Amino acid sequence: MNQLTSLLDEAYELFNQKKFEESLSKLVKAQEMIIDDTQSTNIPRDKVADSRASIENFKGFNYLGLNNTERAHECFENALAINPNSSQACAGLAEIFYLEGMDYEAKIMFEWAIENNTMNQFAIAGLAKVNQALNLPEDHNTLNSETTFFEIKNNEFFEDIKMAYQLFSEKRFSESLATLDRAERKLKTRKLNFNANTKIASLENFRGFNLLALDRITEARQSFEKALNINPSSSQACAGLGEIFYLTGRETEAKTMFEWAVANNERNHFAAERLKKVNKEMGLPEDDNSLMNTDVTGNKKTETEQVSTTNTVV
Repeated sequence: MNQLTSLLDEAYELFNQKKFEESLSKLVKAQEMIIDDTQSTNIPRDKVADSRASIENFKGFNYLGLNNTERAHECFENALAINPNSSQACAGLAEIFYLEGMDYEAKIMFEWAIENNTMNQFAIAGLAKVNQALNLPEDHNTLNSETTFFEIKNNEFFEDIKMAYQLFSEKRFSESLATLDRAERKLKTRKLNFNANTKIASLENFRGFNLLALDRITEARQSFEKALNINPSSSQACAGLGEIFYLTGRETEAKTMFEWAVANNERNHFAAERLKKVNKEMGLPEDDNSLMNTDVTGNKKTETEQVSTTNTVV
């Protein structure tokens, strides 16, 4: 084991013991070793930047442990400057925004953290808690893998989305709808570096839930159907249609749509809870879902296909 690895292991152990100052001291020494070309760190040249970003992130979480959000923010920003695709840096900044009451900024950063690393459990849990604070489904996610932090940071489209969330959480649904209309116009007229169709589907889903809250059922259905036509795997669109069928007394159709919503994204808690409710009213087991092992044609999936089913983010 070389000296750099030993320092990082010691820093990790100290972090787990909540000895954040001591952990930081080890990390500073590790940084100095990487910067000093004369030191033998055994890090390939093409991995040096990643190692530097990783240490900055580690320092950031230590500063968070010390409740020093200013220094933590600085570290996470440094990490992003080194590695713009750093999931941990985005998650760290998101946590700072959340602690500072900036829920909408936190949501976007947690989303981007997940897009960079879908297994980032800290970011997944963080997005769930901020969505809950915004009265949104726990897995609600507006971003896709082609969006970058730097596009989000000063982008009017995302400012509109942020405002729409705020208005929705305040039950100002008509104003939220107007804001979504403005965001869609910007999306269609500006050359933004992400898949516009994916964003339009997400906007239609959000529009649908606003319309549902206003009891504009027919228009809400049109929005969810439009989203589903754009993105046939949209869990949120399926859930929205399921809710409409349920409200209009069509339990069988509602059950099918809630089943598809869960099949497309098993973390869609709204759909899962509504499916349980419909099943109970139909005298079925709460977890009854006839679609979990079938494809869109109704055929049984192979074992490989069942394992590889992905959770679509909308």
